Amino acid sequence: MAMWLKKVKLFALLCLFILIRIGGTAFASDYANPDAIVSVDELHSHIEKGEVKIIDVRGGMKYKLGHIPGAVNLDFGNFIDKSSPYPYMCPSKEQVEETLRALGLKNNDTLVIYGDTPNNAAARVWWILDRYGHKNIKLLNGDIAAWESANFNKEMLSPKIEATTYIINGVDNSKYASAEDVKASLDDPNVVILDVRSYEEYTGEKLLKGAKKAGRIPGAVWVEWTQALDEKGHFKSFNALKELYESKGVTPDKTIIVYCQGGYRAAHTTFVLHRLLGYPNVKNYDGSWVEWTALDLPVETGK
Repeated sequence: MAMWLKKVKLFALLCLFILIRIGGTAFASDYANPDAIVSVDELHSHIEKGEVKIIDVRGGMKYKLGHIPGAVNLDFGNFIDKSSPYPYMCPSKEQVEETLRALGLKNNDTLVIYGDTPNNAAARVWWILDRYGHKNIKLLNGDIAAWESANFNKEMLSPKIEATTYIINGVDNSKYASAEDVKASLDDPNVVILDVRSYEEYTGEKLLKGAKKAGRIPGAVWVEWTQALDEKGHFKSFNALKELYESKGVTPDKTIIVYCQGGYRAAHTTFVLHRLLGYPNVKNYDGSWVEWTALDLPVETGK
């Protein structure tokens, strides 16, 4: 009897260890698209089998001080439209092609993207690459912090890169919104405008550099982007996410237009709503609050 109890306790401890190890990905199979994210254990296995290409979107110095083995560096701060009057806009087709070719990436590569924690830059790069037609993209759940917590090795040397002939065949604007799209949706009951900035930005108590005014787009509802993550920076479960957004009227029967300061935080929520929850009509307002206020469009303030 004592031996049997000992075996039960060992089994329970093993189960607990597995749950802790996989953390926020314990319920990954519940997501609308389970393959949209990858755990550190899954990524470690993919690396050993040579099945993926990894993109580190942190700044160059962080990359040089240690990155996931085999990762190439795409500094998200430079992955913008440098000809735009606004600081964070989506880069051109030609710029994206040039960047991906220089990183040695191919159209049919399965990409895993990661950054800092909590991170929205990885989701922003996902949104850009998805817009230009790349089909096989995953985000690392928990980002670099999860890799480090699992005690997997990092390396400082960059991998050898051979340039490719990456070709973009078109632009998919199904998850893109312009200022005109937002203006046309202000009084549309079938559209939810979702503000994912901090609550202080939403109410107008806080103004970040780059915007001309404080406040929000009239009629916008608020769910800060970080609310989709747990305390470790992992995505919350499908049920928790569903309850979070539906409680604010953000439901899959509506078209959801997401915005923030410059389209980065909004890209993260676009990923959550579209890829993890399966919402069919989600759009990231690329220019977001910086463009909206520069165009002197209507503003609302207060709680």
